[in-house]
Amino acid sequence: MARKGRAKDKAGGDLATRSGKNNLAFYLISRFIVVLLLVMLAESAVVWLESVTFIPLLQALAATNSPQSYETTSVISLIQWTISLIQAMSQADYAQVGSLVSQSVAVGLFIAMLLLLATPVVVGALVFARMVTRKVRGLQEQRERELAQIEQQRNQFITDVAHDLRTPVMAISGMAHALSDGLVRDEAMRDEYLQSICDKSDKMGDLVSSVFDYTKLGGGNFTLQREPIDLPQLLLNEAAVAYTDIEDAGMHFSVHVPEDRCVIDADKLQFSRLVANLIANAIKHNGPGTEIALILVRQAGVAYVIVADTGVPIMQSPDDLFQPFMQGDASRSSSAGGSGLGLSICKRIADMHGFSLSIAQPYGRFTKAFVLQCGVLD
Repeated sequence: MARKGRAKDKAGGDLATRSGKNNLAFYLISRFIVVLLLVMLAESAVVWLESVTFIPLLQALAATNSPQSYETTSVISLIQWTISLIQAMSQADYAQVGSLVSQSVAVGLFIAMLLLLATPVVVGALVFARMVTRKVRGLQEQRERELAQIEQQRNQFITDVAHDLRTPVMAISGMAHALSDGLVRDEAMRDEYLQSICDKSDKMGDLVSSVFDYTKLGGGNFTLQREPIDLPQLLLNEAAVAYTDIEDAGMHFSVHVPEDRCVIDADKLQFSRLVANLIANAIKHNGPGTEIALILVRQAGVAYVIVADTGVPIMQSPDDLFQPFMQGDASRSSSAGGSGLGLSICKRIADMHGFSLSIAQPYGRFTKAFVLQCGVLD
């Protein structure tokens, strides 16, 4: 049963993440430095401009002032200056009038110089505040979009779970009522109904367990129990467990795991589940005659765990393939026995470890391969 994939998460700038906080801090610091440099350049230009314009004018005005001077920087001084100006004009003392006027002009020029010096700082502060406001508004809008997307995904997840549970529940209910009402009298048919009820009950149990595992791994309270693990030994153990299932499905199993020492830091239980799910996924969604391979490739500081097969290619987008309830094509329908959560659980386990899980199509002589990249301790 194909599902619509969820939109790709683009929460790289989310303030709730360490990366988002670092990005915001880098943005603020870099913009502050740029604005500060521009303000310093503007201040230098203003100082130069005042040195060639205002300063000479102030020096000229100071030379014409009389020994008696008045400050007009306060209300009282301004009143005294006004009275002195009126007295000088009434006495026709034009020299005193000129001195008072030149003193007023000098004070005005001085105030203008201060305002001009403060202008770059004020403009720089306003520009920086506008940058910060725009950035924060953008992050808020992005966060709101992400929350809306998360809510949509949550609703879709609930809808998918309900849909996959409703079908077997209705079938079980119908068959149980038929048996209870005595509508099935044939013994063979009754046994068939009971077997179908058991199969659908097991399927529901598997789905509920998968949902529980998926939500538990995504919960904030879940922590990995990491320890040094011998990767080749773990892979060989998982191969031994899966061998019978692969043979029963009429498939061929090839294991290419060198026994050289290769240690990773991982939760043994969860990492084993990841590998087991990848192998089980290959068994469920491929037909008889398919070759399944478990491969370990060791490079400098990195180990690649590869589960490859020669089955049907997956047409689904790689970004949607690891989403809950995504099943790539008709060959990966619910009839194959999957819940659509297996690969999602694998992806979540890999992400929690800081490992990388991807799909490659084709992969050498194989049709497709799931490639898990792990950091190596030894």
